[in-house]
Amino acid sequence: MRKLSTVFCAAVVAVLALAAAVPAAAVPIAAAVPMSAPGGTVPGLTGAAAKAAAGPAADRFLEIRRAQAGRAAPRAAAQKHTFWGPEPQLATSADGLVVTQSVTPSLRISHSSDVVYAPTMKPTGHSCVEVVTAYGLGQAAQVWAWDWCRSVSPAKVVPIDSAFLANYTSTVDGHPAYTVQEVRTNTTANSWTASLRNVKTGAWDTLFTQSGSDQSGLDEGWDIFELYSTRNPATGNAYYCADARGAVFESSSLRLRVAGQWVAASATNSPLRPTANPRPADYDCSTLRFEVPSPNSTWRVTV
Repeated sequence: MRKLSTVFCAAVVAVLALAAAVPAAAVPIAAAVPMSAPGGTVPGLTGAAAKAAAGPAADRFLEIRRAQAGRAAPRAAAQKHTFWGPEPQLATSADGLVVTQSVTPSLRISHSSDVVYAPTMKPTGHSCVEVVTAYGLGQAAQVWAWDWCRSVSPAKVVPIDSAFLANYTSTVDGHPAYTVQEVRTNTTANSWTASLRNVKTGAWDTLFTQSGSDQSGLDEGWDIFELYSTRNPATGNAYYCADARGAVFESSSLRLRVAGQWVAASATNSPLRPTANPRPADYDCSTLRFEVPSPNSTWRVTV
């Protein structure tokens, strides 16, 4: 009996060792059933400090959304606003979204007016929070919680630094990525909470919570690759195209919460906008490659 116990214990040790050797991030975190277990709070800048940290990139962002909603004229023709990705439709009546978003911590955009917001997501036209991965104007990469119901500004700014990478990212398809979940927690008050999955604790750390009336002026939701770019006359491509060469912008395992159930984004509930087959020339970057590995729950843009 003692000999069998020794063998059994050795087998258990071997299995545990094998499990420890398997990368924990072989698949996007969002591939697992979204969890509601609350954790701590994502550290970051708030208030005036958040606005200062986001800088002119936040001004560009607000201009984009106001122009989309027909509330402001677009900027000069020298600059281009383009985007691509799935847009959850209002008819879906989703009250939550969970998705895994890639990050490129080393990316810096050299031109003073250019910004890459990719990926950036907002569940529906009713939601109060947009979670943005932002690169622009020489700044280090950041994650924003944009408040659409009160301040209409970046309410929290989180630098994508070593601490963020250690606590909130895992390796997905060869690059670091974080998983974000946003859900409506109170229908009457239209309260929404955006949370990031803490890879160390397994809990959802609160990024930002807000309630009120959405002021974006847009009905649909989105999870997109988005640009504010300027063409370099010397190359014919936008400045970001050279800055981001080799970068991968990916959104994976996108799911919507509909009638209390999590369902994968599809061509039916989340069509690709503005087109299913974008042309690199329209984004002023001849090397761009657009892919949809899992229509429409996973998309990838390679520069």
